[in-house]
Amino acid sequence: MFEKKVSEEQKKKMNKEAKQASKRERKAEGDSSKIVSTLKVIVLPLLFAGIVVCAIYLAMQQKQAQDDLKTTVVCMKEDVAANTYVSVDDIDKYFTTVKVQLEAVPENAIKSVGELSKDGFYIEDAMKKSQMVLTDNLASKDEVMDKYLSGYEVTSFDAQNFADGVNGSLRRGDIVDVYALDPATELLTLYAENVYVAEVYDNSGNKITEPDGIATAFTVWVTPEEVESLNLAVVYGGVQMYLKTE
Repeated sequence: MFEKKVSEEQKKKMNKEAKQASKRERKAEGDSSKIVSTLKVIVLPLLFAGIVVCAIYLAMQQKQAQDDLKTTVVCMKEDVAANTYVSVDDIDKYFTTVKVQLEAVPENAIKSVGELSKDGFYIEDAMKKSQMVLTDNLASKDEVMDKYLSGYEVTSFDAQNFADGVNGSLRRGDIVDVYALDPATELLTLYAENVYVAEVYDNSGNKITEPDGIATAFTVWVTPEEVESLNLAVVYGGVQMYLKTE
């Protein structure tokens, strides 16, 4: 009887301990679940935010590094013919600034619109839109063009006889010498020199703005002193123009 009673008490004790152990396990599992839940709610978003901040920082650093390798230069806003005069009021019309890779910028590049003369200057060469402006492209004075500062007249004429030669290839901004055949001597004679070509036209009367196309009619600038001579050349006919390269 005694041994059996003891065994039953031990069994009860063991069952009790087993229940307590099971309860502790369930509690531990609950605590673990709470910890995992806390990690998901708090730690993971913080970790994600940290990754995002780090990525943004690296992107900003990379952009800063790229910006350090760039510089500002002056470029053309539009196509401009050679020998164009630019007054202070025209600067914003023709020029703008852009950022380009530092290694692509020559030493004679103009870096700021503020470097451009406020007293007026010439664009010596034909320039294309977005082309970088160099100091060699500009001139404060021009022996040929300065003669027009005191006034000029605009006149037009046809010159189709030599359209297959130099005449046909002339473009706005060119400087030419004008020749015609003198009927008295039957010799090709110079009637006007250093004449500015303001516009050129094809056979249909359309203005030519591209490299292709054959020019047959011209609008030019002439000083008051040159008007009579140029008109005489047109009257005699067979006008030939020679392009000045310097």
